[in-house]
Amino acid sequence: MISLPYQRYQIGQCTINCYDMTITSNDNTVALPAKVFEFLKLLILYPEQTVTKEQAIEQVWQGNIEVGKRGTGNAIWQLRKSFSELGQQPEHYFKTVTKVGYQLLIQPTPIIKTNSNVIRETVEHKKNVFIAVTVLMLAAIGLFAVQSANKLTQSNTVNTSITPQRITNFEGVEERAAISPDGRFMAFQWRKANAKGHLYIKDLDDDKAPLRQISMSKDTEGVPTWSPDGHSLAYMRHTADNQCFIHVRDLITNQDKQIDSGCISKGYLHSLEWSPNGQYLAYSKAKENRSVIHQYRFSDNTVTALTSPIAGEHDLMVTWSADSSQLAIMRSQENMIAKVMLHTLSTNTTEVIADNETLVIGLDWDHNSNLLYFTALREAAFIIQRYDFDTQTLSSFHQDETISSITISEATNDLYYSRHISQEFITQRSLTDGSIVKQLISSSRDLYGQYFAKTDGLIFLSNRSGDWELWLKEDNKNTMLTDGMGMVSIPATSPQNSMYVAPIRTKGLDYNELYLGDTANQSLVKIPQVKGNVRYASFSVDGSRVYYSSLIDEQWGFYQYDLASEQVKLILNDNIKYAVEDNNQGMYYTLDNVAGIYYLAAGSTQPIKVNNTLRSKDWGSFFFQNNALYYLERSDENDLIKRLTSNGESEIAFKLPAMSIRNERSIAAASDDTIIVSMQGINDADIYRIPLH
Repeated sequence: MISLPYQRYQIGQCTINCYDMTITSNDNTVALPAKVFEFLKLLILYPEQTVTKEQAIEQVWQGNIEVGKRGTGNAIWQLRKSFSELGQQPEHYFKTVTKVGYQLLIQPTPIIKTNSNVIRETVEHKKNVFIAVTVLMLAAIGLFAVQSANKLTQSNTVNTSITPQRITNFEGVEERAAISPDGRFMAFQWRKANAKGHLYIKDLDDDKAPLRQISMSKDTEGVPTWSPDGHSLAYMRHTADNQCFIHVRDLITNQDKQIDSGCISKGYLHSLEWSPNGQYLAYSKAKENRSVIHQYRFSDNTVTALTSPIAGEHDLMVTWSADSSQLAIMRSQENMIAKVMLHTLSTNTTEVIADNETLVIGLDWDHNSNLLYFTALREAAFIIQRYDFDTQTLSSFHQDETISSITISEATNDLYYSRHISQEFITQRSLTDGSIVKQLISSSRDLYGQYFAKTDGLIFLSNRSGDWELWLKEDNKNTMLTDGMGMVSIPATSPQNSMYVAPIRTKGLDYNELYLGDTANQSLVKIPQVKGNVRYASFSVDGSRVYYSSLIDEQWGFYQYDLASEQVKLILNDNIKYAVEDNNQGMYYTLDNVAGIYYLAAGSTQPIKVNNTLRSKDWGSFFFQNNALYYLERSDENDLIKRLTSNGESEIAFKLPAMSIRNERSIAAASDDTIIVSMQGINDADIYRIPLH
């Protein structure tokens, strides 16, 4: 056990109590697990110094290397989560020193009790240091607000005086809150560890009241929305075979009715809402290479398409005006660029009210004040934006870590949102039994590893620098390959050398360009011959060609770029999401919004579907290796890595716990007998509440 000279300390706005292993701030207290608190004590023992991982393993985990490696990453995550729950900014307290260890940034002040009066032992220069740090923080916040100014913005000052109130604190993810019209009840999705999400109702007026579980099926159910009378809930149900249905449940009789199919919702987006007049539901449906907002009318059970996005555009979030005459819509592209739009039903017209926003994942309309709230990414920070329809101005309302879905209660004038804490890591596993050969894990988020067969290196996405950048792990060194270029997408590696390609949306652009890099000389240049809005690329088996999809003149096409001749060739006019080549120059590929894998033989124009089980959310989780197609399949109990052999037989390579592998493009080829897997490590989300006025 680590010994400290005092039992209570003040660190910034937080009080550390060694007697009961708690942290307190503003009358809120969190208790830490024993090992996590020991790790905090070690940081307190060496303030403003780097505590190495080796020190932590030796002193906290008694030299147990394997347990200590995992425990150190988990401990810093727990500390950041706890400080965040107390309304603090964890980055002001803790710093990760890449490859080395961690620092406590603020000098702790011992608290001594004398005659029941608390006296803080303080050296004057420490006061000055703390004051200086505080002033610098405030200055940085002010600078951030100025630099983030949007052309619509009248005022971008974030309301920092708001202290969020935590509403849920369960194990797992609590998301997509919906507040009843009277403000008393909250419907939400709760997804426990390695389980599917189900719907629950919480009594906001009685903390001791038990949760009411609404859905008990074997399917994933979410995106709840209340009827205006508060008697019913509409929601989305996603089945194991990748289908989506709209259901309405009467909360009094408990009767449940399916009213439509073909809906779509990505992540925890606000993709379904009941109109205030009670006559309609608005929701998103997948239509070939786009996503369209539809309206269901209860009086005659008719479904009508409302919006007209072009190919490659997805209308994924929707919220009604108070009089049910207009809809605010979020329209996004592959590169996470989004527009917030206003659609008027009577004239069937749509106008843009906010453009070139990044990562808009929350949207709701405050009917009391006629203000539209939505989330956006600003310099790697999540901001809740507020659009005033009367003055047509945009301002920043609230900032927090990883804000996700938002919802407004008109009855109480409150805004609810989910705050996520995630920690992914990358593993190299045996294709025989799934055992870990190597793993890349840090206190940050490391995702979508791609393997260099010739160098035994690994390129991946990580936010360990504060922004999402490309990193290289090679010879036990971590090197950042991009630095503030813009929004970087998932890379692809050459099977023959140290080259790679990555779609990148550089600052100032609203589309992705394809870049070619070489880790041997740290070069990264744009490929000028590649046109359009590019998405996910891959190399040919011999490394001489790059395959990619691109949107040109509102038409998706699948292209080939020859590295030697620098020539581009159109292969197929289709909305291909991601593709890989086999040994015969045939192409396995997925389509946007479509489950399953297709195969196009070399020289053919007629693809065939060879797999029906790959979820559309796992669009890139397949690769060709050892004359077989490997792909991800999910069941209620397991994530399965399966292979489709040359004779068409499907067999299981190995199993992992359900929902332990990330979505999207989370498996990749490695050496002949191994596979790269991006794992979902820590995934936690709680629902918070803040006042609107």
